[in-house]
Amino acid sequence: MSEPRLNCSTFQLLNSLLLAFLLSSCAGSSHPRIITPSEGISTPRYLEIYSEVHVATLHFPPGVYTLNAVDKIGYYYRAPRKIAEHIGGGAAWRDGGIFVSNRNSQKLRGYVYRAGVITHVGNLSRVRHEFHD
Repeated sequence: MSEPRLNCSTFQLLNSLLLAFLLSSCAGSSHPRIITPSEGISTPRYLEIYSEVHVATLHFPPGVYTLNAVDKIGYYYRAPRKIAEHIGGGAAWRDGGIFVSNRNSQKLRGYVYRAGVITHVGNLSRVRHEFHD
């Protein structure tokens, strides 16, 4: 009796599922807690990005990003306007901004909401930026 073998497409599907699970498991919470203006948070309230940043098809606008939410792994700064995602012949506009790790404030990533869940994208740590209060 021969042993069952995985064909190439099944193997690729399993790898894709495993990768998706690993990426989603380290992405923080899907619903970070909104920060109220009266909260005494020890991180700066504003993050300024000096030029547009591209991550794949996503375009993060320059400007002042406002501290909006927090979860167990970091802080979420809301973009000054929607994030453009170039798809096909046009653009989709997404809510999102910049995520800053609470372990290293120089570690920045983009984030967008997709189907009501936060997706972290790219490494924006080398982007010219400055924190403000």
